[in-house]
Amino acid sequence: NGGTDWESMWSAGSTGFDCKRTEPALQRALDAGEVAIGRGNVGLEISETARAAAEAHLRANETDVPGDATIRIVVEDFFAHAPEVKYDFVYDCTFLCAIEPSRRGEWAKTMSRCIKPDGTITSLVFPCGDFEGGPPYALSPALVKDLLVTHGFEEVSLEEVEEKDWARGRMEYFYTFRRSAA
Repeated sequence: NGGTDWESMWSAGSTGFDCKRTEPALQRALDAGEVAIGRGNVGLEISETARAAAEAHLRANETDVPGDATIRIVVEDFFAHAPEVKYDFVYDCTFLCAIEPSRRGEWAKTMSRCIKPDGTITSLVFPCGDFEGGPPYALSPALVKDLLVTHGFEEVSLEEVEEKDWARGRMEYFYTFRRSAA
């Protein structure tokens, strides 16, 4: 991802961007049955240290994972990622805000390539605002919608997250988009 050395940040513990828990908006959707942990799950990470942290989190919270579910964490370049079977569901955990703005269209194109028709993507629009620099780079609900609609997705829901559920202390929106049937 551009000039950001994610492995060094994770290794040094410079991970203020990691909320160290399931994001509250996602937890609410899980608890409400709006999304579910599937049987075969893949977590895509950008750093070996991040992968180790995710695996440690899973071990510490294994009772939260349904008995028939498997979760595999891999380190791979998202833009080169080509799953053997397209995904039913993707949760993008604040990845879009971490990539260079010049690659946003490529992000949406890759999501379209990796998610099966009628599959969904859910995430947070974070951080919201109009500021320069990053990561995290500023996002808005309209920007995310334009990216996804242009690449064959339709909006299912887009809602402002209540302040008590902000994962990182700033306004965010929780969205779900469905990939149009081919």
